[in-house]
Amino acid sequence: VMSAYLAAAGIGPDLGACAIAAAGPVDGDFVKLTNNPWSIDRAEVSAALAGIPVALVNDVEGVAAALPHLAAGDAQPVGGPAPVRVDHRTMVALNVGTGVNVASAIRRGGQWWTCPGEAGHMTLGLVEADGIELAAKDSSIEGVLSGDGLVALYGRLTRAAQGSDETGIDAKEVFARAESDAVAARAVDLFTGLLGRVAGDFCLAAAAWGGVYLCGSVALGWSAVADAGRFRAEFTRKGPMRARMERVPTAVLRRENVALFGLAMMPVPG
Repeated sequence: VMSAYLAAAGIGPDLGACAIAAAGPVDGDFVKLTNNPWSIDRAEVSAALAGIPVALVNDVEGVAAALPHLAAGDAQPVGGPAPVRVDHRTMVALNVGTGVNVASAIRRGGQWWTCPGEAGHMTLGLVEADGIELAAKDSSIEGVLSGDGLVALYGRLTRAAQGSDETGIDAKEVFARAESDAVAARAVDLFTGLLGRVAGDFCLAAAAWGGVYLCGSVALGWSAVADAGRFRAEFTRKGPMRARMERVPTAVLRRENVALFGLAMMPVPG
């Protein structure tokens, strides 16, 4: 795949370094993609590219690497204060798409470092609303807040309201129906509240006072129909931390290929 890409892009043999952002936890020089059978070995990639240095990071870590370098217009606020260029405050990238994951950008020793996570696989627990069990007690955050999670949420609400289910729809369709379909609107409302709560939890876990920045296909679709006030209400509902949370920016990233941009901003691997 790498060779085909380089050929199609017209990139010659003078390539100086390579960086790969992969959707899975990186174990040293190796990553197995979480939702795909592919595996990537840094040494094998380097050997295939004439021995050049290769960096292998988690995909959301690539997004986190971009955060300190974003330009005006790259991030659309979701309620709360507008994002500002920070000098030292930790920031979190929160991907919401086919999966859910987070990574942090941390300022230490005069430079930015990134720290990946696998927080999407944390247990979210039982989710109930209107007397309906919407997620089992052992549900993960990813299982509820991914694209498939939203579709499942909509399906349970539909069965409760109409006694039937619908197949073949995706998260994009649920968002599209939210303005005219009361069940879809309720699903989006519940999704918004849960996303705000979880985003706030991730912010507290990382002390990300510089902001929480959402990315991914589902986050983009959601932002077009989201109730920012509902999201922020849950984001800031953190007891004695509420006043601090109200000062934390939340935004959706609009820059295309933001993970690739982040990789370009990382130090060249040695």
